[in-house]
Amino acid sequence: MASESNTPTAVTRAFGPRRRSTTTATPRLVDAQELWDIDDVAAYLGVTKQTIYSWRTSGYGPAGFRVGKHLRWRAATVITWTVRLEEAQ
Repeated sequence: MASESNTPTAVTRAFGPRRRSTTTATPRLVDAQELWDIDDVAAYLGVTKQTIYSWRTSGYGPAGFRVGKHLRWRAATVITWTVRLEEAQ
């Protein structure tokens, strides 16, 4: 009798910020035009919100914009920025 393998299966994560949840999160696809707030950008990049603010004041990091008093980033802009960083290495 064949038994099931105990080897973990690879889990792929679609582009998109990690969301904290009490249940097991399923990877989700992100619309390139989706707007992210600072929590989303910080979660995607794996840094603190303060790091994003510091990068913004120094001119580093993905380009964001204001919607009223709120900062927003297009998902595509953040992803493109990370791809360019990777290509530069």
